[in-house]
Amino acid sequence: MPKVTEAHLDARRNQILDAAWACFARKGYHQTTMQDICQESGLSPGAIYRYFASKEAILEAIAARSLQLNRALFEVARSEALGPLDALEILGQTMLSFFDDPLFETSARLDVEIRPEFLRNESLRLTGQKQITFWRTALSQLMAEAKDKGQLRPEVDPEALAALAICLWEGIRQFRLLDPDGIKPKACINLLRSLAEAAPPIEVAKSDRVEEAARRFVAPLAKRSRRRGRKEAADVHVPS
Repeated sequence: MPKVTEAHLDARRNQILDAAWACFARKGYHQTTMQDICQESGLSPGAIYRYFASKEAILEAIAARSLQLNRALFEVARSEALGPLDALEILGQTMLSFFDDPLFETSARLDVEIRPEFLRNESLRLTGQKQITFWRTALSQLMAEAKDKGQLRPEVDPEALAALAICLWEGIRQFRLLDPDGIKPKACINLLRSLAEAAPPIEVAKSDRVEEAARRFVAPLAKRSRRRGRKEAADVHVPS
């Protein structure tokens, strides 16, 4: 019998996670059953349970994969940037790009639904905490470097500014579901920049290079979203 490669195992796990996310987005987390995930993935119950013991385990794996994607996003921004402020600009442009994803609203609604699970499930809570800690540390590091270069106001606390940016992002995602016309992501982010930067935004922040770096990261995610959400995409409008 030929040996199953790690690449095959990873592909099968991702197949299950994509199918589960499509079901969660279409029916809601609590209404989705393991049988729904089997039908969506085209796999037998035995194949599903070989990788994941329960629906909760699948949600934990989705959360862990999200953390990996966040790390990849940060590495792209770091590698493409000319400096710390430029890296922050790439991250900001990428975040704004998510609001153009046709499945953003579906994802945001689902995040609101599953948030209580992160408070009840200790493993999920720790994964969520790792995600917040990662962004808080990564952003505050970039902001501290920018401050040392004189690109941020002297009175700015990098750690507090990083925490504010995280809260701003989560708040925009959630409250825009209720007031899409009043909550304007770009205006909110520009205000945060104006409060923190020591000078007007540098022109390089608007360059094609920065936008291309953002697109290169978002494109694979959008492709995966379209594939896993093909059944519900027709009913969803203007998300991120």
